[in-house]
Amino acid sequence: MRLSLSVAALTLLCLTGAGGAQTLPADYATLVEPVDRKDAAEAPLKARLATNPADRDAARDLLLVYQRFGDVEAGLPLGARLAAEVPDDRRVLEARMVLATRRITDASLFAKKSAAADLLTLCEGERARDPRSVPAIKCIAQYHLVAPSIVGGDKVKAEEAIKAIQPLDEAQYALLRATQALSDENEASAKTLLKEATAKLTDASELAGVAVGLVRLGESDAAFAALDKASSFDPADPFTLYHRGRASALENRNLEAGRDSLLRFLSGSAWIGGTNYRAPAHWRLGMIYQAMGDKVTAEKAYKRALELEPKHKEAQAALKALKNAG
Repeated sequence: MRLSLSVAALTLLCLTGAGGAQTLPADYATLVEPVDRKDAAEAPLKARLATNPADRDAARDLLLVYQRFGDVEAGLPLGARLAAEVPDDRRVLEARMVLATRRITDASLFAKKSAAADLLTLCEGERARDPRSVPAIKCIAQYHLVAPSIVGGDKVKAEEAIKAIQPLDEAQYALLRATQALSDENEASAKTLLKEATAKLTDASELAGVAVGLVRLGESDAAFAALDKASSFDPADPFTLYHRGRASALENRNLEAGRDSLLRFLSGSAWIGGTNYRAPAHWRLGMIYQAMGDKVTAEKAYKRALELEPKHKEAQAALKALKNAG
């Protein structure tokens, strides 16, 4: 049993929370990578809460740290407490949904059904509290679209939620219809709907999520247009920075913009939705430098990726190929 990742689900996981300030290094040699550990990020927030347990801003920021680093065990109880105190805080709701989704990913095969049920209960509970909650309705719709029937996936319930979201948010409606088209293996319709969503979305991370889907569907021009729009809304969004660089490396185009995006990404936290993208970012950066003819820097980037993840197969292969090519 496996819950597949849809375009709509991808835009849920991309809600990264605060990742620290990012600056663009002059080049790879001057890149300074930060201390990027959960304990370092949570320590000052825990200290604030020790001094003032009622500091909700510190508690919410701590929840966003847990969201970014994927600490489900610490994050879900804190999120539930904050939701009871400030039920209308959308960032708290989204953090809880990201963490609940991460719990499904991390769960063993036999625990996934229970974890999936908990996510659905969370989203249905929020919709019962606020029938117009776009995040909750979106969560319910994408759950029923991608979850197999054995864990409660129901196409009829998916359709009901999709229809309910249309008068509330046309962009999210297009995203969900695109996910529905992909589940029906209707790629032509999915392409059209993702482009429609691009025109309507105003959130950088969601636009970057759409771009990922467009790249997978072979629509690179539309993908780069979505990434450019995402960057115009939030030039420092980590999800956008990473995927702008990734797309440049994959498509061998917009190389300078892709290089700069990855350099800026690596100058901040590389954790997104509980996954550390630092090694993959160095590998992709190596691909870009190699494509630009800078083999010396490409080798350094591949070696840095392997320093971080010695078993990173793609970086191993890239470094071997680079050396064999002379």
